[in-house]
Amino acid sequence: MHAVKLICLTILQLVKQACLLPQTIANAASQRRRQVVLNELEAERLDRIRNPSKYLGK
Repeated sequence: MHAVKLICLTILQLVKQACLLPQTIANAASQRRRQVVLNELEAERLDRIRNPSKYLGK
């Protein structure tokens, strides 16, 4: 009986993870886009620090 219960719980967890997969992928894509923007901003910030003469009029 314990083995059957364990198998059912495992199948339930698998179904639950399968249902959450699209949301997980969307969240990962969103996080990736956010990180790309932050990396670009950080690159510009470092460029401003390293080359202040390029940004005198801005």
